[in-house]
Amino acid sequence: MTTMPVPTSDTKCYDNTRVSEYKTCPRKFFIRHELGWRPTGTGAALVFGSSWHNGQDIIWGWGKKFDKEDLAGLAYQAFVKTWTDEGFPEYPTLEQAGYMAPRTPQIAYEMINNYIDTRWKMIQLTDVVAIEQPFAVPIPDMPGHFYIGKLDKVVDYNGQRLILEHKSTTAYATIGNFRTDYVESWFMSAQVKGYEFGGSLYYGNVDAIWVDAALVHKKVHNAFKFIPVSHNFVLLQEWLDGTKAWIKQISAEQDMYHSVKKLLPGMFKKNEESCFGKYGACPYIDICRTQADPSVLEEAPPGFVKDIWEPFSILGLDKLIKENKVEAENGTQD
Repeated sequence: MTTMPVPTSDTKCYDNTRVSEYKTCPRKFFIRHELGWRPTGTGAALVFGSSWHNGQDIIWGWGKKFDKEDLAGLAYQAFVKTWTDEGFPEYPTLEQAGYMAPRTPQIAYEMINNYIDTRWKMIQLTDVVAIEQPFAVPIPDMPGHFYIGKLDKVVDYNGQRLILEHKSTTAYATIGNFRTDYVESWFMSAQVKGYEFGGSLYYGNVDAIWVDAALVHKKVHNAFKFIPVSHNFVLLQEWLDGTKAWIKQISAEQDMYHSVKKLLPGMFKKNEESCFGKYGACPYIDICRTQADPSVLEEAPPGFVKDIWEPFSILGLDKLIKENKVEAENGTQD
């Protein structure tokens, strides 16, 4: 891994989530990332995804050291720990299973066993370079600004350097198991392009991102698909130029808000077209309905908690500082 500059408490950090939320609605970005408010509780879909990720860390990290049965047991334990730590039951009642379905531990158990069977040969032939690897890269021509993220897996397989990104989805199709629009959407994904950008700077030539899609379905528990994604330099440069333009806009609004400590007309504007989407109403819609400037409130309103987004703790960016320090010391010794 190449020694890279790392962010400090004085730098501004942006990941795909922050940029995407601003693009969707600047006011939503303001409430979540400037005021630090988020809805209480976490939905089953997000928790299932996080739990699935943690199970994958076991599968790929320990896949060469255990047989299939023991590996599945360890992966399921990792899934359940994340799931229950977020307040969800390992053995839901019929009523609970009804509103969580198909995202339940019982379905996850079947998926984990089938996943190991499906991926077993590849796991044995793969060298894992990094698991849950954070990255922070300076944004060109923007001193003090970093683009950050975390790579699920960096692996060497069949002569290729790949980044694996585990995703779970309910986008089911009767033919091929996965909806075509879901599969094709990853080529246009800003998140994937950001992984290519950050991963390549850290690990040299990355041949492709493989989105490792797992279908979550009441009856189909063995549907998994690698979706290879790779972009040429021109398309990555286009992504970088566009991302820089968005970050400059976000950064300028942040600086203005911090200087005046209130929302001025036109600052972090509401995008009323995004109040309702495919997942329902925006969680902040009632705040926007009742407050022209939410920052005047002394505390988060009922149903929300203050939870400041901390990239060092959430993404583990302190790991980068340690890695760079070790590399620098090794370089000095050499």
